[in-house]
Amino acid sequence: MLKQIVLLLLLTLSLSASNAKDAAFMLDYEEVYTLALEKAKKEHKVLMMVIVKEPCPYCDKLVENTLDTPCVIKKLKNFIPLVIAYDDNYPNEFRPPVRPVTLFINPDDSSVLHTLYGYRDVDIFKSAMDIATKKYKK
Repeated sequence: MLKQIVLLLLLTLSLSASNAKDAAFMLDYEEVYTLALEKAKKEHKVLMMVIVKEPCPYCDKLVENTLDTPCVIKKLKNFIPLVIAYDDNYPNEFRPPVRPVTLFINPDDSSVLHTLYGYRDVDIFKSAMDIATKKYKK
């Protein structure tokens, strides 16, 4: 209940969601790479790592118009979702040339299964989720 009240307050005040901690809280995503990877390994799920930077209107758009939609939320059962700031602590090989970027990572060997650069609409994002899931199950 407290989380819903805070979320409502954040939305009411029109705070930017590109801040990784705010986005992780709003979406109920992990926010620490090592913990998210450990959880993905344990649960045998793809790690979906969304890297954002502040300020970033496309990061905001991705969080608010794509990640926070019912059809993307429904597909998350096969993933451990993580939102992380570009400047946070995670492996350098995952540092993207643009933000936002979404990396679908195999938890077994930390290889990238699929990458989405920039903002993507719901249909493209769902398709990427399907591609990553199929590659992981092979």
